[in-house]
Amino acid sequence: MSVSVFWLGPIGALRALPSPSLGAGPEATSTRFGTVHRSLSGRPTVDRLGIKRTWSLTWPYLDPDTHAYLDALHLGLITGPVWLVDPQRVNQLGVQAASAGSAHHSTDGFTATAGTLAWSPSIRAGAPVDGGISWSVPAEGGRLEASGHVPVPDLLPVTFSVFVAGARPVRLTVTTQNPSGIPVSVIDSPPILPGTAGTRASLVVTPASGVAACRVAITAPADTSTVITTGAWQIQPGSMPSPWRPGGGTAVVIVESLRVAYPVPGSYATTATLLEV
Repeated sequence: MSVSVFWLGPIGALRALPSPSLGAGPEATSTRFGTVHRSLSGRPTVDRLGIKRTWSLTWPYLDPDTHAYLDALHLGLITGPVWLVDPQRVNQLGVQAASAGSAHHSTDGFTATAGTLAWSPSIRAGAPVDGGISWSVPAEGGRLEASGHVPVPDLLPVTFSVFVAGARPVRLTVTTQNPSGIPVSVIDSPPILPGTAGTRASLVVTPASGVAACRVAITAPADTSTVITTGAWQIQPGSMPSPWRPGGGTAVVIVESLRVAYPVPGSYATTATLLEV
């Protein structure tokens, strides 16, 4: 996927947009919602309620078909939710999943089919985050999955990478889904024995026709009971893992406004403003 290509649309119907004008953006602004309090000594404290982004994509000469598509989204003529894939943010997982719980200092966003989970500040995964997930795995094994799915442009490969440490074999697992969320396939990596020092492992998946999204997990086959620690989760376009980056490469959005001018007949000078939901 080219770094200049944004994708926009419902799951299973993502559409590649022409490259926005580099001279006029594109812009992606993050706004923190919350309140700043000050103690009697004047020390500030932030109550962070959330961070939402606004994208401004500008085309000086947009073709009629793409403009009609953006117009239909703006008018609410296409059933959502509408997703944006931002190619400048490599990691397409949400921020909580990408940071292995460090965004909220909790295991929110992760589920295990067996065993127990805890967020630990002592886990270091080679990423600038506060910690990671500690998974106590029983002898019968199980699966640790990041909740939510990541939209996948049709037939384009994606790479799942993660830091993992532990004294029993594990596999990386990617479950592909159709537009209705029904599993299409489950792809596992070869067994990985990470060791107590840990390693960064990756799995490349090329979606089959009809795949619209994927989910990522770590699978522990049956073995001795032990603790697996993990951090710095990432899923990205392409067939090579890159260094970990904070998540947020995909988001559900609305088309807040569509500013249009007519520079020449048959073209549209267009600025689309997208708000993260």
